[in-house]
Amino acid sequence: MTDTHADREPASAEERAALEDAALLRKLQGWFRADRDASSKWRSEARIDYDFVAGEQWAPEDAAALREQGRPPITFNRVLPVIKAVAGSEVNARQDIQYLPREVGDGALNELLTEGSRYLADEAEAEDEESDAFVDCAICGLGVVEMRLDYEIDPDGAYCEDRVNPLEMFWDASAAKRNLSDARRIFRAKSMDRLEAEGLFPDTDPSVLDAAWAEDRDGGKPHREIGAGERRIDRPGTADEGTSRVTIVECQWWERVRIAVAINPATGETTEMEPEQAAVLERRANVLAMPVQIVHRMKRRYRRAFLGTEVLEQGPAPAGDRFSYAFLTGDRDQNRNSWFGIVRPMRDPQRFANKWLSQTLDMLNRQAKGGMMMEEGAVPDQAAFEASYAKPGAISWMTDGALMGGRMKEKPLPVLPSGHWQLMEFAIGSIRDSSGVNLELLGAKQQEQAGVLEYQRKQAAMTILASLFDALRRARKHIGRVRLYFIQTYLSDGRLIRIVGDKGTRVVPLVRDKTAGQYDVVIDEAPNSPNQQERVWATFVQVLPIIKDMITPQVLLEVLPYSPFPDSFVAKLRELLANAPTDPHAEEQRQIAVRTAVAKIEDMTAGAGLKAAKADRERGLAEQDRIDGFAKVAAMAAPPQPAAAFAA
Repeated sequence: MTDTHADREPASAEERAALEDAALLRKLQGWFRADRDASSKWRSEARIDYDFVAGEQWAPEDAAALREQGRPPITFNRVLPVIKAVAGSEVNARQDIQYLPREVGDGALNELLTEGSRYLADEAEAEDEESDAFVDCAICGLGVVEMRLDYEIDPDGAYCEDRVNPLEMFWDASAAKRNLSDARRIFRAKSMDRLEAEGLFPDTDPSVLDAAWAEDRDGGKPHREIGAGERRIDRPGTADEGTSRVTIVECQWWERVRIAVAINPATGETTEMEPEQAAVLERRANVLAMPVQIVHRMKRRYRRAFLGTEVLEQGPAPAGDRFSYAFLTGDRDQNRNSWFGIVRPMRDPQRFANKWLSQTLDMLNRQAKGGMMMEEGAVPDQAAFEASYAKPGAISWMTDGALMGGRMKEKPLPVLPSGHWQLMEFAIGSIRDSSGVNLELLGAKQQEQAGVLEYQRKQAAMTILASLFDALRRARKHIGRVRLYFIQTYLSDGRLIRIVGDKGTRVVPLVRDKTAGQYDVVIDEAPNSPNQQERVWATFVQVLPIIKDMITPQVLLEVLPYSPFPDSFVAKLRELLANAPTDPHAEEQRQIAVRTAVAKIEDMTAGAGLKAAKADRERGLAEQDRIDGFAKVAAMAAPPQPAAAFAA
């Protein structure tokens, strides 16, 4: 008789869960291999980009050939200053995350959310991590920032932002939109010490912690799968042989699920639930003669899993309805469906510049540096002649009759081929030209030029780099949404935060019921941005003589963040203005100040008109005097008229 027990469903929940985990592991491994193969070429190019920034700019075979010839591979790194100029431009124009309410009644809460976000970002050094990710995007075309809550630092959860090595990330091979906004899944394969991995998953068997199947390979090399029971540290000839490092893979993905939405007929409120729960609710409502309206729709549900040789952990995604990783992308490589930064177009000019310099030095070394060629009997005292001849040229002695046309002649000076220097200068200049960063942005312009012209050329360079800054802006909007989710879901537990408002610096509790609602994330230049401070303060100083009588404490509170004063001084001024006594005649004084300011503006306008009219009148009188003077001179130069004509 055939045993049919093998065809039955597992009797225990543990067996069903094990089968589900095994199926999930196979699915995620298949996704990972497809995404890894699609990005392997980009990963190889990205490593070369990082080498160029670090000064490793010679190909291994070229450097080996030079060393065999006794020639050192010379490198003048001109890529690094360009990257530092772009990074400095971002630091000087940092952006700020603000929340604007969508619903009526939440207008007074956006200040608390915005200032709370700033406080959390300041505690996490978020702007520095975002700047590092921006540099990654400029170099290799991809930058990544992770948002998370760390319960090891703070039992209540400390908000953290970390720049992630782009080479650890793998993304959906079909994603094509900027910042990978259309990706359905992302992976992170992180190598760590085995003890650290055991601390992250203390209840897991240590033998299943190493995801050796996720080893990275570049350039389309074949992938060697790990056999059953084999670990990477057991494989001879690998880079990690004899070490205790393992690889943990994190996967975040979304899937479409069918949910039920129950509508309360009395209040109109909606509640999302599983279809099974909705069916039970509908049956109970019908029994009680209280019908409830239920509709079904599709929804994205975000999930996360950690993988070794087995599924180590799985559950909902930590950031709600979006990924907890924010991506920045550079320029699109349409044919390979990948991204690249500004280093890739600079690589060939930098290589040519290095080779031209090395070739020039080799040519100079091989040619004579002056000196003489002489026959042995050309001078009576050879030692005296050598001592008296100009150095550093040396004497090359020849046998009698070896020289043509005499017994001694000078050595020719080194001469480089025609156009050699022009070609090397062209290669050096092409490094900047290919990146779009001009001398004005680098601060290396030597000739004197008008400040307005230099500013316009800097703006032209920033226009070329605008796509990079736009990617950072879009990434910050994603970061702002994730940060808002963390605040509303996990961090609104009454913890104290420091905010800066109209009443100065205050410490207030972050309570969940005060941060409910939906908000739009707006990206604006931060008040502490040096460029923003300089522009706003310069404009304010220009209009200050006109509006000085209209300035109120509220105006000063808004202007102070853009002032060049120290932060401690600004904080003290805020406290003084916030605690200033209220004047009962303030409105009357404000009206008087407004009328005075308007009168001053009118007087200035009228005065300008009178000055223009006076200047026109003076120009007319001067022109008339010039005409009269010319007529007098012409009359004096005319010949005398006859007497009859004069009498007539």
